[in-house]
Amino acid sequence: MNNKNQKHLENLNKKINIYYKFKIMKKLTLIPAFIFVTLIFSCRQETPDTPEAFQEKTVISDISSLKRGNPDLISQLYSEILAKNKELQTLEDQISKLKTETSEKTEDINKFYENNQKFYNAAYDRIEIIQDSVLREKIFEKLSENENTYNSKTEKMTMLLGEISQKQAELNDYYTSLKILLTMKQNQEYQNQNMPDTNTVTGLKAEYLNIIKSIQEKISK
Repeated sequence: MNNKNQKHLENLNKKINIYYKFKIMKKLTLIPAFIFVTLIFSCRQETPDTPEAFQEKTVISDISSLKRGNPDLISQLYSEILAKNKELQTLEDQISKLKTETSEKTEDINKFYENNQKFYNAAYDRIEIIQDSVLREKIFEKLSENENTYNSKTEKMTMLLGEISQKQAELNDYYTSLKILLTMKQNQEYQNQNMPDTNTVTGLKAEYLNIIKSIQEKISK
């Protein structure tokens, strides 16, 4: 493959990656800041009992797992909050509806992009089997010109999808932040209400010291 073909295919792959990134990121649109703050404060007004997620008696044998955190714990805590908060439930319904709507309204566009990319991929692959270098270069130029025309026609649509993609990513950030802040407040309440009494373990240090001292004396004899 000559350098010109290679450069073109690299550019084509970048476009494909951008397209599939958009397709995968079917999330939603931005949560307005006032809704975000309102939900935080509305959930703070409640003082729930010990969350069910914290009632599981699990022995943690690996301290590194504590540092990493349970990947499902945030979801579990958030689900408990969601079950008790109607405003949050309304937001979840809106998000679910918009998610479905986004998928439906972009389906034809995604298919259009996919079919065109399949064609250009196949066409550039076919060019490689042309033995006549002069003819091969001629066909390559015509195909490139055709693709440039296609890109010009779809430029506004591509820009629009890019803007939507940015808003989808922005929503993800806000949605994740919302879950963290709500569950952090819940965890703080758990801390305040369930701080263990250390009196039961205060004497353990002295017991260890006594036994260690006893062993040291035996060793020194």
